[in-house]
Amino acid sequence: MKLAKRQAPYESPLRQEQKQATRQKILDAAGRLMENRGLAEFSYAAIAAEAGVKERTVYRHFPNKAVLLEGLWGWFQERIHYGPIARTEEELVAKPQQIFPGFAENEELTRALWSSPQGREFRLSNVEDRKAGIRAAIASAVKDLPPRQAKWLAAVIHVLNSGATWGTMKDYWGLSGEEAGKASAMAIELLLNAVRQDVPPASKYKRK
Repeated sequence: MKLAKRQAPYESPLRQEQKQATRQKILDAAGRLMENRGLAEFSYAAIAAEAGVKERTVYRHFPNKAVLLEGLWGWFQERIHYGPIARTEEELVAKPQQIFPGFAENEELTRALWSSPQGREFRLSNVEDRKAGIRAAIASAVKDLPPRQAKWLAAVIHVLNSGATWGTMKDYWGLSGEEAGKASAMAIELLLNAVRQDVPPASKYKRK
């Protein structure tokens, strides 16, 4: 006797829209907390109070901190117009010009994420994907470098694509988001061209 196949519970389009709206409401509330009160008070209870929902509702959409951080990273990427992770050299050079104006538009939130231990945890939530993208993007340019020096260059380029770099350019040099993005893109391009053209660095860092 054949067993009847179990069917997944039906959810109407309206129900799906309501769930998505609640999820977005929670993420927006979490973003406001990060921006206005810092990450030190970042908790499920605080997010629920800010969103005007029950704490169990927050857990229903984000059952653990890792899932919440993943959702918030996507939310932050949308805010700063991050787009897909850069995986080619062309995309990598263009990325600062794309995201630095977004950092400037969301200044308090960006500073909160780069100035606290909790913000560091947030940024590290998908750092391996971003590092993999940088390695792929510069692979052709650094193919003749020793692995250690290729790693150094990848690390410097990572810094040039960061909110910390945008903040330094704004605070110390008075650059707008657009200017800082162009400056960072120029620096990345110059570095990769120098490596590709075998421009020698200082003697103690020569390839060996």
